[in-house]
Amino acid sequence: MEGQSSSRIVHIGIDVKSWTTQLPTVDEVRPGQCFVCGEASRPAGGRIVLHGHGFRARDQWGPVEATAPPAVIEVLGRRYECQACGAVLLVVPGGVLRRRLYSAAAVALALAIWSIEEQTPAEVRARVSPWRTVGPAAAEAWASLRRWAKAVRGGRLFPVLRELPAGARLRQVAARAATTLAALAPSSAEGLPLGTRAFLGSAM
Repeated sequence: MEGQSSSRIVHIGIDVKSWTTQLPTVDEVRPGQCFVCGEASRPAGGRIVLHGHGFRARDQWGPVEATAPPAVIEVLGRRYECQACGAVLLVVPGGVLRRRLYSAAAVALALAIWSIEEQTPAEVRARVSPWRTVGPAAAEAWASLRRWAKAVRGGRLFPVLRELPAGARLRQVAARAATTLAALAPSSAEGLPLGTRAFLGSAM
């Protein structure tokens, strides 16, 4: 659960592909409580406190599957309004990152193939970014990779990671993120490439 005001984002353990293929019903993903005031969403013998409150669309960039071409898809988050305090909760699949356009899976895959497979930034961008036209300065580089690695090192992205040495290089940070996320992938992913496992583990 994230947020700094009376509007909060709640992540549900459903991957983006499953969510967009079959949008969950309002009852299926209704939070168990309001994360602002703590009121139960379905008090025993009482009325529902968290009412369905429409949708909010979020664009997500990157491949929907680890081996699929990158794309831009729209994810409809379900909104709920607390009748006790007026807060609005936005429920989204686990792969939607707050204030980022790329999905968690796309970021995880990018960090994995950049650090573990040692692909160039240009190669990583071609694999993960849906945008094919870039300026001359960006043809051989991709600033997003370094930005994501710095966010990991600062604890702002994938905070499940163990603390890294202060002098760790950004590719080392990316490798730690990739291997940690790969370890979170379902057991059915065993034997798949590390990048694929990081892709799958990012939404866990």
